Amino acid sequence: MVRLQRTENAALIAALNQPIHEHHLQLAPSFFAEYNHASMEAAFSEMMARDDYHFFTAEVGGDIIGYVGFQERVSEANAFRQAVRTLYVHQISVNPEAKRQGYGRWVMEEVERYAIAHGFPSIELDYWSVNEAAAAFYSQIGFQPKRQFVIKHL
Repeated sequence: MVRLQRTENAALIAALNQPIHEHHLQLAPSFFAEYNHASMEAAFSEMMARDDYHFFTAEVGGDIIGYVGFQERVSEANAFRQAVRTLYVHQISVNPEAKRQGYGRWVMEEVERYAIAHGFPSIELDYWSVNEAAAAFYSQIGFQPKRQFVIKHL
């Protein structure tokens, strides 16, 4: 049986974050800090204290195989844009030994069900442009480019 279980265990999420953080560090070493469990736990604790952040562990047969963390983003209309209401996925991670078994797709389907049940018309996320596997995965499950960020190194 596969299920998402809400959690407020920042130490657990920090530990589950280590493989994906180290992957990101390999992709962009000039941007990401070295993994530090205590710092990660503190950061996740701060997020979990907010009402707009939600964290869920992904469990298969009682074993935790990953997690997802997302934020409810709601902003007012202004002179430049209309009001925005979206679910923003900050992190999703499946443990390396559980990858390529459909669990990431399943987790994102659960996030989609959450969004629909709570009246969010969209889900947004970002990934590093050098992360071709992430680009392929998100394209396969229906995500489309919305905006492009560019950088010029000096």
